[in-house]
Amino acid sequence: MTQTTPLLEVRDLSKAFPGVQALDNVSFDLNAGEVHSLIGENGAGKSTLLSCINGLQKPTSGKIYIDGRLAAFNSPVDAIGQRLSMVHQELVLCPNLTVAENIFLGREPKGPGGLKDTARLERDASDLLAQLRVSIDPSGKLGLLSLNEQQIVEICRALAADPKVIVLDEPTASLNDDQVEHLLGIIRDLKKRGLGIVYVSHRLNEVLDISDRITVLRDGQVVATERAEGTDRGQLVSLMVGRERKPGENVYSRRELGEIVLDAQKIGNSHFRDVSFSLRKGEILGIAGLLGCQREAVVRSLFGAQKIDDGKLVVHGKIQNFRSPHDAIDNGIAFMAADRKQEGLVLNMTVADNISLTILDRLTAFGFLKRGSVLEMTRKMIDLLAIKVSAVTQHVSQLSGGNQQKVVIGKWIARKCDIIIAEDPTRGVDVGAKYEIWRAIQSLAEEGRAVILLTTELEEMMTACDRIIVMGRGRITGTFRRDEFSAETIAHRFFV
Repeated sequence: MTQTTPLLEVRDLSKAFPGVQALDNVSFDLNAGEVHSLIGENGAGKSTLLSCINGLQKPTSGKIYIDGRLAAFNSPVDAIGQRLSMVHQELVLCPNLTVAENIFLGREPKGPGGLKDTARLERDASDLLAQLRVSIDPSGKLGLLSLNEQQIVEICRALAADPKVIVLDEPTASLNDDQVEHLLGIIRDLKKRGLGIVYVSHRLNEVLDISDRITVLRDGQVVATERAEGTDRGQLVSLMVGRERKPGENVYSRRELGEIVLDAQKIGNSHFRDVSFSLRKGEILGIAGLLGCQREAVVRSLFGAQKIDDGKLVVHGKIQNFRSPHDAIDNGIAFMAADRKQEGLVLNMTVADNISLTILDRLTAFGFLKRGSVLEMTRKMIDLLAIKVSAVTQHVSQLSGGNQQKVVIGKWIARKCDIIIAEDPTRGVDVGAKYEIWRAIQSLAEEGRAVILLTTELEEMMTACDRIIVMGRGRITGTFRRDEFSAETIAHRFFV
C-alpha cells in the first residue's frame, strides 16, 4: 500500500450507448494489498465500469493502466494476460466438469503427447483450494457443490491465472452470514499476500468492514472516494442516492389480514417433510433458514415446479395437486425467482415483451397481439416501479440488476395473482432499489394479495414481514409473530 505506482489506474473513463451516457470521466486507482470498493445504486455505472476494466466492453474514451503501463483490453483474455482476473456475480462455471477442470479451464496442464495431465491438474487445484483453507474434492463434479463452495471455486479459477488484481462483483449476494464471513476472511488473506482487490457489493456493512477505500458512483460519475475508516453507512447512502435516508425509515405498513388463501397441511417430498403453515389475504409471510434448509424446495412445490408426495395443499378453499407451474398460475399463484437471468427474464427480448409474458392471453385478439395494449401496460409498470429504461423497446439484458428485478416484479403485478412467492427479490440490488422493491411488495399486501418471502438478509425479512417461519433440515423449527421478532432468537432456530 506504500508503493507510488498503483496496480490499477483508471483515468477519465467514459462509455456511451445510444441515448445513454453510462460512464462520464470516471477515475479511480487500486494499490497492492488494498481492497478498494465500488458502490452505487443500480444504473450508477458499476457494471459498465467493470466490463471496461475486464475487456468485455471498449470504453468510448479514457485510459486504463496496469502497473503504470497503458493497457488496451479487447477481451477478458487480454485482461488475464495483464494479470487482472474477475469473479462475476453470476457464476461462469461448468457444472458437468470437475472442480479441478473448472479451475484450470483453458489452461489445463499437459502430459506426454499433449494429453491432459489429470493427476497434476487435481494436485494443482488441491494446492489452490488449500491456500483458501477449504476442503473441497478437486475430482468431484462442480454441480454437486453448494453455491458458497462454487463461489470459492470461481475465486480459485481467478487465482490460477496468477493475478495482481482481482475484481469481485457481488461475491456475497447469495450467501448467508456465516458464508459471508468465511469469504471475507479469504479476501483478507489475499490482501495480506499483496493482491489488489476491487470489491463491488450492495451490502454496505460488509463494504465498510472489508475496504480500505470506497468510491461512490452516481449517474455514471464518481461523486466521492473515501477512506473506509471514519466513514459510516449513512454517509454512503447519502452519497449514493443524493439524500440522507432517515434512520427509522422503513416500508412496513400494518394491515388487517383476511381469510386463509393457502393452507399447507403436513406436505412433503424427498426434500422436506411434515411442513404445515397457512397464509392469509394481505399477509407477508417470511420463510427463513440456512442454505440447505430446503425452503426453496417448499416454495417451488407450492408453485408446481416440484411434486408434493405427502400431505395436502389447499388453495382458495380447494385441495390442489399442481402438475406444473402453469396449473399454479391458473390458480392465482405467482413466482418471482431469485435467479432473474435464468428463470425470471428472457434476456434477448424487450422490456415490453418481458412484462407482457404473463398476460399474453389478455393482450391478444383473434390470435394477434394488441401492441398498443402491451405498450400501455409496460408504461404503467415502468411508472409504478420507477424502472429506468431508455425505451420500452430496450432489451432487458441492457438494464442494471435492480431494474431487471423490477421488470420481474412488474410482469407478475400485471398478472394480478392473489398469492405471490418472492424468492430473494432484492438480491444484488442497491439500497435505493431495495427500498422501492420492498415498497412495491408492501403495496401488493395492502391491496389484499398474500406474499411468501424468502431472502438471505434476515434484517430485511424482519422489516417486511408479518410472520416468519424458520426451517432447518427440511422441517419447520419455529414460527414467530411480528411482535416476537428478534434476530438472535430466529437465528437460534436455524440450528435446531
